[in-house]
Amino acid sequence: MLTQFKRDLSQRIKRIGQIIAALALYALLYALPPLARAETALNQQTVYVVNNGWHTGLIVPAAPFKQRFPALQKRFAAASHFEIGWGDKGFYQAREITAKITLKAMFGLSGSIMHIVGLTNTPAKYATKEQIKPLCLSNTQLEQLNAAISESLALNAQQDVQPLGPGLYGDSEFYAAVGNYYLLNTCNSWTAQRLSRAGLPVWSRFKLTASSVMDAIADLPGQCIPK
Repeated sequence: MLTQFKRDLSQRIKRIGQIIAALALYALLYALPPLARAETALNQQTVYVVNNGWHTGLIVPAAPFKQRFPALQKRFAAASHFEIGWGDKGFYQAREITAKITLKAMFGLSGSIMHIVGLTNTPAKYATKEQIKPLCLSNTQLEQLNAAISESLALNAQQDVQPLGPGLYGDSEFYAAVGNYYLLNTCNSWTAQRLSRAGLPVWSRFKLTASSVMDAIADLPGQCIPK
């Protein structure tokens, strides 16, 4: 019993030490001089995962995409952020969902499409707290995320995006995309895959529903340090 007591005591002391170390690190971060904190803030970017009930998308700074794709700069000149989603071409554009459209989407018979919404307001005000989750990314992670998103766009001979018509809501447009949507590779799988490609600890397999994506990111760091 004495040996067990010593073992339990040792484990408790170790646990207390871990907690103290974590608190010390947290305090150190916020004790940094303003210049150091500013440098940290400059190396971070906040992105958002938005949940529309059955579908998830990503809200990212628009500038990198407008710099790379002239058609987006022309179409969304005033946008500070883009809400970007990927999905089945037939299902995503349908004004009325039918059994035929649903079956074609389930078996990957329609192709895919990208939906881009231009946002001019602060993304955090775009939806309720239940619908939107901020994520703090490093600049490198954001570059990786942007690259992963861009790979889903089908480009023309000029390496620019190809508009396919007005979007579903707000200031939005549909664009040609690549990739196969089907029962086990949904819009929510796409969101999880982009986050994983950005280096976030998100296991993208079987993220088929919006709730599964939101659950996977619930404990990830949120809003970045204000600049």
